[in-house]
Amino acid sequence: MANLFFGEPTNIKEGDQFVSRKDLIDANLHRSTMHGIDGNGNEGVAAIVLSGGYEDDRDYGNEIIYTGHGGNDPQTGKQIADQSWSDHGNKGLVVSELRNLPVRVIRGYKHKSPFSPKSGYKYYGLFRVVDHWEEEGKGGFKICRFKLVKLENLLDKSTEIIKIGCLVKLEPLGKDFKWFCIGAEPPAQISAQKISDSGNFGQALLGKKTGDIINIGNGFKVLEIKSYLSK
Repeated sequence: MANLFFGEPTNIKEGDQFVSRKDLIDANLHRSTMHGIDGNGNEGVAAIVLSGGYEDDRDYGNEIIYTGHGGNDPQTGKQIADQSWSDHGNKGLVVSELRNLPVRVIRGYKHKSPFSPKSGYKYYGLFRVVDHWEEEGKGGFKICRFKLVKLENLLDKSTEIIKIGCLVKLEPLGKDFKWFCIGAEPPAQISAQKISDSGNFGQALLGKKTGDIINIGNGFKVLEIKSYLSK
């Protein structure tokens, strides 16, 4: 097996598509035909493949909530045991976070997301692991969770404001929060209301930041902004 390689391989660009996992290996994008995580607990993780193997994954395009390795039934995709932080892949993702290492993200045709290719595999660029935590998954077992954000979004401070294609968490004053999607179809994994970017509400949201108050009706407070673009 080739040595672990971080960053983008020569002659590979975002959007390149591949027929099989072997083609990913030949392109130096990912070194395994089976595992989703390419890395180890000493050096970190160089690449991940999203292939629908874990029911708790959340894909928001430029932001991914990724479920670590272990504990699932490969036949059903259901979690049947706790995950462990000592697993080489999970430990490697923590190392990548601590060292600010770039992670190549590849989506496969089995990954249930509007961003996934209809066939084969597609390279989606470099991401960074920005957070990790532990929680109970849908199956009732412990899972290791990782938040990955596209590298260019971390460098672009304009992602901190509301713009077309954003998911926005708003709190109507005195009521429970709601999610809205500005000028795009929201992802299936989150219950969000689509609103037009040309309407009064959409126009009032554009350009606002977290913590701002929207003076429409009784008022709304911006709680959270996620960069997301529907395909």
